[in-house]
Amino acid sequence: MYEEAGNSNLLMLLNTAVYPFLAAAIITLLGKVKPNLSLFGLGAGFLVALILIHSGLNFPPSKALDFLVTAVIFGWLATLISQLKISKNAQLAVQLALFGLGFYWLLNPVLQHQSQATSIIWAIVSAVAVVLSTQLQLLTSSKEHSHAPMASLAIVAGATAPVVAIGGSLLIGQLLGGVAASVVGFILVQRFVIKSSSINGLLLGNMILAGLLAQAHVLADLPIWTMLIAFLAVQATSFSQKAFTEDGTVIRTIIALIPQMVISALIAGLSLWSVWPESSLY
Repeated sequence: MYEEAGNSNLLMLLNTAVYPFLAAAIITLLGKVKPNLSLFGLGAGFLVALILIHSGLNFPPSKALDFLVTAVIFGWLATLISQLKISKNAQLAVQLALFGLGFYWLLNPVLQHQSQATSIIWAIVSAVAVVLSTQLQLLTSSKEHSHAPMASLAIVAGATAPVVAIGGSLLIGQLLGGVAASVVGFILVQRFVIKSSSINGLLLGNMILAGLLAQAHVLADLPIWTMLIAFLAVQATSFSQKAFTEDGTVIRTIIALIPQMVISALIAGLSLWSVWPESSLY
């Protein structure tokens, strides 16, 4: 019995952390050929986690979690839009449309029993939150050397994973762990191999993180304030960079991330306390 439990824990660790990390790191190496291709590593790492953890994955999508594949696709497209030589307002409008459609697909399978208006409102609010959050992170970061904003996503996803797993959905909690591992693999290759900023992954990373947190509320019935505060916690790095300038060096990046670590730990601790089951987990 104990051997089976050990094997199960090892498999969970591999699927949640090791394989997504390796997939993200290896495919991010495409950035050595062309910088824009590195973004495929971040998406691939999460998709590997999704395939391994969500064993019933269907494509074309048929269930709510299946549409996380489309969230990755829309995140890629939104990033490509941001690189086109069109006006900033046009970029934002297209990104809002893409993310709005993405969130509608992510949440409508569950919300449709209420009304289409509810699904549309959720989609619009979620899309606006992702785009505005990303813009604030970009405004407070150095595009040439910055890794702290992406690292903040990994910290928030990792800190939120046990909250979601214990509070309502082990599967979504594992996927949040997969996001954290994928982001770490992406950052490390960008920083030490490609020697380029990882900030180009913000739109995609925010889309995936927000999508999982929204689904955790809708599918697993976790408190909306818990998921909203967790997502907004990524902005801690934006404000800390005002006080601690990040120049791309490892030490300065870690210093800029200290407020993020502290705030994320406090939020995770409070959230765990609020969702902890009354009866024993065992």
